[in-house]
Amino acid sequence: MDISRRTFIGGTVAAAAPSIFGATGSEPKKGRLGKYVGTLVPGRYDAHIHVHPGEPDPDRLVKSFAEAGLAGGVVFSRSPYARTFPDAKPQTPEEAVDNVIAWCSGSPSIYPFFYIDPAAPDACEQVDMAVEKGIYGFKVIRSDGRPVDAVTIKAYRRMAHHNKPITYHSGILWDGRDSSDNFRPANWEGLLAVPGLRFALAHVSWPWCDECIAVYGKMLNAMAHKGTEVPEMFIDTTPGTPRVYRREALQRLFCSDYQVKYNVMFGSDCSIEGYHVDWTKDWLSIDLPLIREFNPDDADDVIEHVYAKNFLRFIGKSEEKIDRIYPQVAV
Repeated sequence: MDISRRTFIGGTVAAAAPSIFGATGSEPKKGRLGKYVGTLVPGRYDAHIHVHPGEPDPDRLVKSFAEAGLAGGVVFSRSPYARTFPDAKPQTPEEAVDNVIAWCSGSPSIYPFFYIDPAAPDACEQVDMAVEKGIYGFKVIRSDGRPVDAVTIKAYRRMAHHNKPITYHSGILWDGRDSSDNFRPANWEGLLAVPGLRFALAHVSWPWCDECIAVYGKMLNAMAHKGTEVPEMFIDTTPGTPRVYRREALQRLFCSDYQVKYNVMFGSDCSIEGYHVDWTKDWLSIDLPLIREFNPDDADDVIEHVYAKNFLRFIGKSEEKIDRIYPQVAV
């Protein structure tokens, strides 16, 4: 069955959840093709959720978000690599897109991303297909080679052409393979050749958090020189950092000399089938006091950006424009 996001989005808004930004608003307005436009549900967002094999249960996901105090988030489709779920029935790219869109159908504040192999021979065609169906962005875990090379960059340019962001796994990967050297943050400097792309490095690239922050500084400096002729980098603070390292990682991130307030997002790394509410709430309870401590002059504004505004700008659903955030950028 051919499925698009607008087939599923029918007017249901996520159940009202506790929010540091106030109560939920009225039902958002629909645009010409039935897609929601403008400001959506206020609240916190989870930028990093995975789909595992199983039948979609969108109502359960909406309920889990509400229990965790979240308004919504991003959901990545199933891994394109057969080794990830060797006992599961394989999915075609079209089936993977349909499945994740079905999972996201319970609320206009849950956004489907397509987990793609950017080195696939038909990667550019897959990008076009996913965008046509209503995908908001892409997920990449490139354990078979460097994340950016002469092959993969073609797919990234196609994503930038469609104005769709990418979330990358960065940092050590627990995959039972000799792959971690592919995930050091400096490997993403090649994206300087992809104008206009928005991309996020997840897990603060643990254990290479310092290198992640340094690469962010380099991207910010390049953007100041060349505007949108270079990509914009976000940092996804999804755990990867063990608890004993969490304070140090966030202190280095927020107390660096680089402006990070507009480019940091929260994620849980939960799987969608059994969204771990207590895990998410636990990390929120750890991170929020640290963010306040490391941003004493504007803690509330930083928290609002980390948990909502930056997420919405990353997926292209924000009125906060890059030239207003960084006046030095010529767009």
